[in-house]
Amino acid sequence: MSLLDHFDFFHPDVINNPYPYFAELREKAPLFWMKSLQVHVLSRYEDVAYVLKNPVLFSSVDIRVNGMRREDRSQLTEFNSVSNLVSSDPPIHTRLRGLVSRAFIPKRISEMEPRVRELSQGLVAEMAAQDEFDFMDGLASPLPVTIIAEMLGIEVSRRRDFKRWSDSLISSTSESLRSGKVSEEAVRNGQEMSAYMTEIAERRRREPRGDLISLLVQGGEGAEALSPQEVNSFAILLLLAGNETTTNLLGNSLIALIRNPEQYEWLRRDPSLKACAAVAEETLRYDSPVLGLMRRATQDVELSGGKIPAESTVMVMMASANHDPRKFPNPERFDPRRDTNGMLSFGHGIHFCLGAPLSRLEAPVALQELMARAPRLGFAPRQPERIDYGGSFILRGPRSLWLRKS
Repeated sequence: MSLLDHFDFFHPDVINNPYPYFAELREKAPLFWMKSLQVHVLSRYEDVAYVLKNPVLFSSVDIRVNGMRREDRSQLTEFNSVSNLVSSDPPIHTRLRGLVSRAFIPKRISEMEPRVRELSQGLVAEMAAQDEFDFMDGLASPLPVTIIAEMLGIEVSRRRDFKRWSDSLISSTSESLRSGKVSEEAVRNGQEMSAYMTEIAERRRREPRGDLISLLVQGGEGAEALSPQEVNSFAILLLLAGNETTTNLLGNSLIALIRNPEQYEWLRRDPSLKACAAVAEETLRYDSPVLGLMRRATQDVELSGGKIPAESTVMVMMASANHDPRKFPNPERFDPRRDTNGMLSFGHGIHFCLGAPLSRLEAPVALQELMARAPRLGFAPRQPERIDYGGSFILRGPRSLWLRKS
């Protein structure tokens, strides 16, 4: 029986390990119609890269999944009802990216390394003082969300709320796409997050500081300030990105290292920042924190897997593209010493992830500090063999990861 006979993003076996399914998609159904979401799934590197670098043919606007437009889920937060970097095309996307990109230039990000290292050292010391600990709760989650909260200029003391809001938005978005319904709790969380972000934006409009929200509401350097709704949507997007992508990258890195002792030993022998960066890059390819993205075909397009009709929704699986042997030899092997050039985990083209430099700073520094304090880790007895990856079909990372020093 083919794995594709029951392939569905919501199937527990697919969530647990999608890569065998991706391999079969690439070979047998590179253009796969997924009935449950009513989307065409693209899995080959050539096709995924083509979609990502052609925003005129494949739009980020007016995408329908399971018959629902993004705006149909606007009761969750203003994130779903206002254009942002994820859901816009030029010229709106150009304007938005131009305004916020000043905060993410590589030089400015590199200047944050001392703060990232200071936070990592403190979190690792507290975590490693215990015989067993939840790596996600101890380091992977608080580090990136603290950094992005400081950049935005919002209270780090609300970190638990940020995590709750983020988890709720992600899980409720997946559930709404599957069932067409949104729970009352998810709506409350969305409203609470929007109210908080709106309050902070209004404060910065009255009394600007040197933080990112102040930059968004004030504009400057010829850039038009964002509307209150746009600021809200932007801040939520950055909070989600800061909370999920690096968090998942760190969790996936530890899982890959523990399950590949030879590579873990290689890192122990050379725990330099360069080696830790190589582990992070290979993890991005090997077990990407973001599995895929949605696009809308603006006209009929012929790809290697077949013809995509105009106005249909396509889901480009970057995680599958990163495992395409046509691009990466022996792709199922975790090898930090391989050449990962061309991997698509951060996207491609005009929508290339704005926060990539920040993630590429945080993950290696955190791994290096972890190796300095706790170089030998394994799964704790309380960690289930089947890791809980949550219910999202877009994001991939462990919800918890219990480890112990060995």
